[in-house]
Amino acid sequence: MDRVVTGILGDRLVVAAPTPIRADESLDLDAFALMVDRDIARGVEGVYVAGSSGEGLLLSTDERIALTRSAVEAAGERVPVYAHVGALSTREAISLAEAAREAGAAAISMIPPLYYKYSAAEVVAHFRAVIDAVDIPFILYNIPQFTGRDISDGGFEGLLELSQVVGIKHTSQNLYGAERLIQRYPHLTLINGFDELYLPALSIGARGAIGTTIGLQIELFRSLRARHARGDVDGARTVQTRINDTVQALVQEGVFAAAKYLAGKQSTPLGTCRRPLPGLDDDARRRLDVVWDRLRENVCSTSTEDASM
Repeated sequence: MDRVVTGILGDRLVVAAPTPIRADESLDLDAFALMVDRDIARGVEGVYVAGSSGEGLLLSTDERIALTRSAVEAAGERVPVYAHVGALSTREAISLAEAAREAGAAAISMIPPLYYKYSAAEVVAHFRAVIDAVDIPFILYNIPQFTGRDISDGGFEGLLELSQVVGIKHTSQNLYGAERLIQRYPHLTLINGFDELYLPALSIGARGAIGTTIGLQIELFRSLRARHARGDVDGARTVQTRINDTVQALVQEGVFAAAKYLAGKQSTPLGTCRRPLPGLDDDARRRLDVVWDRLRENVCSTSTEDASM
């Protein structure tokens, strides 16, 4: 399993792909495939499908399966595709996991089940049922601000010791809890999920990242990783600040719709979000156009600095 983990996880910078949605709320798979192709051409090292940024829980099972197939086809053999298969019911999660395996996804990922107040043991049983149903590496998705449950609080010991569980996507500001997980389960790969915390996460032992803005500013993430690796903490901090300038601007406008709008500038327009997620008005788009120009300036500045080192 170690070779598998290194191949599909390692230090990869993975885009949490947005889902192109037309005005009638149907999926635009042609736009999705073009976006995936261009992201990979620019240096993105993996594609995460139907997660939070991809509005996965607002999509039907068939739509999520179609997205995974499209991503795998567009990626070819260049980078791995990770399919988020978290669902309200175990039955649906298993169906999504089986389809992801058949499509050629490198791994599946899941949030804990939502709405009902499940015990930790019940959540573990849910995860185990999916893991037992498919022979494919598994990435636990820890996003407590959406699920109300922090995996690092405990109760998941038996699950985290399974060989199929290869990593944790940690989308939380609780870096203490993340560091404790690494110490307790050193065989797991901790994957940063908050773009604004990439450098702090690296400092506690995270490897790689899956994030909303990685596709927008992959050049900055690659530069930060390289600077951190050679011990240039001040330089890495400078790049993290540039990354965070974009993150802050997107959050102010509504991060999912804003990220989708800017991602469309790199490939083809990606449409709006599926309701009830809000879209953007004309004023917001004009403000984001300014953000885009500033982002490109940051990419140029960072690339110039890297070339002189």
